[in-house]
Amino acid sequence: MRLDLSQLRLLVLITESRSLTEAARRLDRSPATLSYQLSRIEKNLGQPLFTRAHRRLTPTPFGTTVVAESRSLLAIAESRFDRLRTLSQGGQYRIRMAVSDLILPERVIEVIDQMPKDQRPPEILWTTEVLRGLWDALQAGRADLALGVALAGYPADGTFRLAPIGEVRFHFVMHPNHPLAREPEPLDPEKILRERTVAAIDSSRVLPPGHFGILPGQDLLRVPDQAAKRLAILAGLGVGHLPDHLIREDLAAGRLVIRLTAHSPTEPITLYLAWCEPDPANPPGILGRLLEEIRERGRKRFWFS
Repeated sequence: MRLDLSQLRLLVLITESRSLTEAARRLDRSPATLSYQLSRIEKNLGQPLFTRAHRRLTPTPFGTTVVAESRSLLAIAESRFDRLRTLSQGGQYRIRMAVSDLILPERVIEVIDQMPKDQRPPEILWTTEVLRGLWDALQAGRADLALGVALAGYPADGTFRLAPIGEVRFHFVMHPNHPLAREPEPLDPEKILRERTVAAIDSSRVLPPGHFGILPGQDLLRVPDQAAKRLAILAGLGVGHLPDHLIREDLAAGRLVIRLTAHSPTEPITLYLAWCEPDPANPPGILGRLLEEIRERGRKRFWFS
């Protein structure tokens, strides 16, 4: 079975026209030529695609399936042609975003949604990364930008641009019925060691994985990201550090409580937007506009408010 794109287009056009005469008129060809081409396609497929009655063509059940698949294949082909056309004109058809699990997905969606439709690339690849996974994605070339990186994980051999997007304050929290919630502050490290800590797994593939707020020798419940970590702590499965902006409502409602410890950060942590140095021969285009939008929102405390 061999069908080219022109044959797929012909089948779709005949279906829409419902007659060879009308399809021939739209293609500026003779009905006899189209009839011959359709006969060859049907012979190639081994089944009739249309029934013929009173000069009208109606797709057979098999023909209906073939035409539906033809439309899908043509849409895929056209999208690939658009990508090649964009690249040939010096444009960018895909933006790959590595986003920290500290950032609410709603914030990212809002930025993407507000991009003008004529400035959006045909494909946006958004992945969630944890801890040094953001730097790993940049360094390995899996991402064009990383949103929410910390300087603590900056790779020594990386060449990246940085722009601050906001500060995050972490609290050591637990369920109000947890045994540590009744202990005097600051909490005794030996008593913390007796309790399970919930930790997000570093998503780095190549760089050495990092960790945050874990005491050596603690029993751990490892979860994929901050959202799962919050749910585990809310369920009383352990204790751990969570960012203020993700748990404000939980703290206000009494679902979580904060306890002071000696190993908790005392100052907020600044997070950054990081991206690869642009190629001087290729202006950043759509990517550059997206980077500027992210930076502008960082100045307005958008990402962690």
